[in-house]
Amino acid sequence: MRRIIYFLVPILVLSLALLVGGCSDNQAGPVNDAEVRFIQTHGEAEISAEPDIAEISVGVVTRSYSAEEAARDNAELAGAVFEALLDYGLQEDDLRTGTYRLRSQRVRPDQRPPAEQRPPVEEPAVERERPGVEEEVIYYEATNEVIISTSRLDDVGEIIDTAIGAGANHVNYVNFDLEDPQELKMQALGAATEQALQKAEVIAESAGESINRLHSIEEERTDYTPFRMREEMLEAPVAEDAAPTPIEPDEVTVRAAVTAKFTF
Repeated sequence: MRRIIYFLVPILVLSLALLVGGCSDNQAGPVNDAEVRFIQTHGEAEISAEPDIAEISVGVVTRSYSAEEAARDNAELAGAVFEALLDYGLQEDDLRTGTYRLRSQRVRPDQRPPAEQRPPVEEPAVERERPGVEEEVIYYEATNEVIISTSRLDDVGEIIDTAIGAGANHVNYVNFDLEDPQELKMQALGAATEQALQKAEVIAESAGESINRLHSIEEERTDYTPFRMREEMLEAPVAEDAAPTPIEPDEVTVRAAVTAKFTF
């Protein structure tokens, strides 16, 4: 029995040596990224869609030589704007108050603002400390922002006119947006990735090679910008007998970019 064991030991040692040698031969090849061949490409995509929601910001600005009066007049006008918009058919959830500001303006006679920007009353009498010299006058300006959200895009012009007719005297901005832009972002990323793959395939084929697999991919950016009306259109004066303010929204655009690395 011992002879059999002694006989088997050299055979096992020899078999193990052959096995190790075979594994070493099979594993020969690249051992790090420096020895692997890569193709790196950049993919970009731009996808547009019609907006389905609008956000309108209008301002109510009042001026007075009394802070209390400026604030009171502003509250009354802002309330009238809210009521007019509700009467128009908007819901309370569609309306909210944005920023509110009350500030003082101190001006000398030669720095007085245009008549339309002054309080709608005569300047108060000022006791002059220096006879013959007009002293500075202080007046107060209250600003209240009313923000309107609506899916009635065809009515945006009429909504603005309704707010102005009720007492709003400034249009801050009009944004056209998507209620849920996530799907558009995913489509743009998918298209950018597909472009990066197509570029890599063309490069490899032109060089007489073929793509093996995706090694890595990185999202560079996904830009999403709602469409905002031009300032010059919003600042145009609205006459009382004018036609409804024309508002024609453009499409909302999402841009995506990726960088991919493929082995070949």
